[in-house]
Amino acid sequence: MSPVTRRAVCWAVGAAGALVLIGACGGGGGGDDAARTTPAPPPTGSTAASTAVSSPPPTPRSPTPTGTAPEDPAGAERDVRAAWAALFDPESSVDDRSAVVEDGPENALMIENLFADRLGSRLRATVTSVAFTTSQDATVGYTLTLTRDGGPLDPGGPGAAVRQDGTWRVALRTVCELTRHAEDAPRAPSCDAPGEPSATPKEPSATAGTRP
Repeated sequence: MSPVTRRAVCWAVGAAGALVLIGACGGGGGGDDAARTTPAPPPTGSTAASTAVSSPPPTPRSPTPTGTAPEDPAGAERDVRAAWAALFDPESSVDDRSAVVEDGPENALMIENLFADRLGSRLRATVTSVAFTTSQDATVGYTLTLTRDGGPLDPGGPGAAVRQDGTWRVALRTVCELTRHAEDAPRAPSCDAPGEPSATPKEPSATAGTRP
């Protein structure tokens, strides 16, 4: 082989080796770049807060009923008015009236005498107001009249209603006071319970007239 040919071959081999080295270095550089890739930081601040699960709002509690009024004042007032209407309804029987009076069955004789009386049978009452003093008691404002005469009578103060055995009834003391407007309707012994003030003496009704 001539010297010229030998130099050409050596130059070709050297060039090929240089290309191989360049390719190897380029591949290694790509691997290092991939290894040096920095992972994304975790979300912080408002971003983290937005991804958190929101807690449900607290459930509001229903107001606790007070001890000074029924749970359903409107319904209780309707029941009170209905009891008073039944007591003074001329079509009501003794049993009907006893059912709407506090301890009515035990005082049925007084109730019967009151509304069978010549004057007591003509008593009519119109409820004007109902005010609850407790969940079991109510003060009842009412006007009292006598049929055929039509004039108002002095009821002797406001009446009352009580809740007994889950039912609103006319208070017994109110019925006891009504007997003073009758000619012959004695008060029941239970009207003067031990420990309570004596009842006001019965006064003759202005419409009763002179009895023989």
